[in-house]
Amino acid sequence: MKDNFSHSPKDYSQYRPKYPQELIEYLIQLVNNTGKLWDCGTGNGQLAAALAPYFERVEATDISRQQIAEAKQKENINYTAVPAERTNFPGSFFNLVTVAQAVHWFEFQDFYREVKRVLKPGE
Repeated sequence: MKDNFSHSPKDYSQYRPKYPQELIEYLIQLVNNTGKLWDCGTGNGQLAAALAPYFERVEATDISRQQIAEAKQKENINYTAVPAERTNFPGSFFNLVTVAQAVHWFEFQDFYREVKRVLKPGE
């Protein structure tokens, strides 16, 4: 995966579109349990921060350390710089996995395999 956004994280954050509340509500209704969320390719943490009030714990990842350094901080969000396709999360750990607008940068087969590994069955 190529890191295209580390060179200007402040500009990236300033010019990103905001996610509508209707999207947040839709995502929340998809899960049976709002324990743990993985927001992958989080960038500046915009979606992670919008969903954080609804989840006990949010793990937000991105390959750009510079983006994470500019990310929106919330008490229940943990930011980590790791590739989407290879994380250290335990298996069957998350109730929901989100990717706001980054999935086209991922190695699809590897990423989908990682999602299946870390997502709780039935969630």
